[in-house]
Amino acid sequence: FKGNSDDCYWGLPSISADDDAFPALGYWRGFIWGPMAMLTYWSLEAAATELGSELAMKGKHALAVQMQQLLLSQWRENAHVCENYNPHRTADTSDGDCTGDQFYTWGSLTGLLMLLEEKVSKVTLSQRNAGFGPVQSD
Repeated sequence: FKGNSDDCYWGLPSISADDDAFPALGYWRGFIWGPMAMLTYWSLEAAATELGSELAMKGKHALAVQMQQLLLSQWRENAHVCENYNPHRTADTSDGDCTGDQFYTWGSLTGLLMLLEEKVSKVTLSQRNAGFGPVQSD
């Protein structure tokens, strides 16, 4: 994603990429978590809706696109919906696979963001190919 370093390519790690503890990564330290992505999305949505923030609206959409790509990268490569995700572009600390459990309910929240963004309840599955087609961003 444009502007992201390879160490923090997927964005939204649980601690800042410039924190001294980030390079070591640990269970709760530095990985990307679906619940945190969901809470961030809702916060951006509230700012966009209630405050009319254009920046929050763009950020919410960018987060949804990025998290969907993260989920789909694991799904297409390994058929996993991860408990948490490695922030590195190549996921080199986990051999490109999940950093936690390989199938975990809250990992799917990363994909739910785009479904909410696209308001999939109003779109037929055949139109969106059940959300597993290519992502089209503005």
